[in-house]
Amino acid sequence: MKNGWFSSNSSDKWRVFYGIVPLILLCVGIPSLNHVANEWSSLGLRMQSRWERILDLIGDDSFYLYVYGMNAWNIILYWSVGLTYLMVETCTWPKWLQLCKIQPTAVIDKKRLYSLITANLFNQFFVAVPFSILGYYVLKFQGTSPSIRELPTFLRLITTFAILIPIQEVLAYYTHRMFHHRLLYKWTHKLHHEWTAPIALSSYYNHPLDHLIGNILPSTLGLSLTNAHFFTSWLWLTWATLRTLSDHSGYHVLPFPSPRRHDFHHLKFTECFGVWGPLDYLHGTETLFRASLLASTETTKKNH
Repeated sequence: MKNGWFSSNSSDKWRVFYGIVPLILLCVGIPSLNHVANEWSSLGLRMQSRWERILDLIGDDSFYLYVYGMNAWNIILYWSVGLTYLMVETCTWPKWLQLCKIQPTAVIDKKRLYSLITANLFNQFFVAVPFSILGYYVLKFQGTSPSIRELPTFLRLITTFAILIPIQEVLAYYTHRMFHHRLLYKWTHKLHHEWTAPIALSSYYNHPLDHLIGNILPSTLGLSLTNAHFFTSWLWLTWATLRTLSDHSGYHVLPFPSPRRHDFHHLKFTECFGVWGPLDYLHGTETLFRASLLASTETTKKNH
């Protein structure tokens, strides 16, 4: 148990604070604190008022919001953050940021950027957009979608996030391992692993089937199962996009769990399949990773 999931030698000893536990505590604790609840109620009224003004400006047509709005936001967010990381990597500036680089000696092969960019654009426009159209009509068929104009309560928002996290972990872990199977890997996921030292824009550098099942479904299926509000979906998918950019960036800069886990996966291929880590620990697919962290820690101690 010394090297267990909650131990100090675990892959990210603080990662539990990014997971389900604080969300559950918030769900349980906030309703019991009247003064806090009143503050959130006041904040909720202000947010509701601003949300209605935004919808008055951009419109509240659900098809446009779910399909055009969500995809446009994702594309802008993905490329603005991804290209910023690319600039940092190619210009090696600012210098202090290089201290946050996980593989310090890795250098981008600029000749591969064209295929990277074209694969990204294909997956965003010809995989994600058609999927969002299909997803929209599935929501319409269900007929249970919350009114776009009425924001969810804070408690509903947090509870939904607490459910989405384990759903994402389960789907991401097992679909990821599935695409590493010898019958699928060569034809699909091998493309993604051409980047043994990943960069942020390699997040969507996937075979279309791999992108659909391994990237999109784990992040979106839970939204349908929880009957999530559009605002909740927007927040969650914004978080998911930033998280995958961080995991592939090679830099620990954004306030997410360290991307060292996923970087190690690209380096070794056989470990760290999950997003958060508990399933890797349960299935024994982070043994080498934890050993490498332990060795790195011991080396650091000796040097000091």
